[in-house]
Amino acid sequence: MLAGVLIAGFAISLPFWIMSSPEKKQYLVQTTTAKMIVEKSTGSLDIKQEEKNELREMLKPVAVPKSPNFEQDIWIKDIRYLIKKWVPDETEAETIARWVYLYSVRFELSPELVLGVIAVESRFDHFAVSNVGARGLMQVMPFWKKELGTSTDNLFEIETNVRYGCAILRHYLKRYKKVDRALAAYNGSLGRSKYPNKVFVQMRRFKATKEDSMMKKS
Repeated sequence: MLAGVLIAGFAISLPFWIMSSPEKKQYLVQTTTAKMIVEKSTGSLDIKQEEKNELREMLKPVAVPKSPNFEQDIWIKDIRYLIKKWVPDETEAETIARWVYLYSVRFELSPELVLGVIAVESRFDHFAVSNVGARGLMQVMPFWKKELGTSTDNLFEIETNVRYGCAILRHYLKRYKKVDRALAAYNGSLGRSKYPNKVFVQMRRFKATKEDSMMKKS
């Protein structure tokens, strides 16, 4: 979320507690600034208590089903092949596809929509960090952990990041009703079409269209 120029490198992924004082200060400034941008552009943190309770309940991790699911397995196999350009490691590609499928179902989202967001936000790099501190596949800002989860949640973990990203996107879909507005809010650019259009373009890579993203918007 709030995708900007991605910053690569070991220093960016260092745990907060081993940062030097200047680094801590910069991190806090980035986080505070990003939070203010989100609040101003989307009103996203004005979440009613009942909404928080619902999201927190849905945000609880799910277990990978033990029973065979033919539709799920076929979809995962297809997507694993389609994202090999970004994720050459087949095990990682399958992990991403599996969690995208499971949490898309849980949050009543189109899985291709979630893949489109990931493609735009991080290009499937689960260690990606933006210039404002957004993290992981779906570029989730750390302050969402306080809003919806726990401080120990690791946004660089594939499962955790996809779970958070889907929960946040679902929140915006419920609030704004339309997919393009929800996507713009997710990006912090409510009222503009540039970001939603980027996502819709990426969805075509996964054999989906803008209309497919609207199938489960309510």
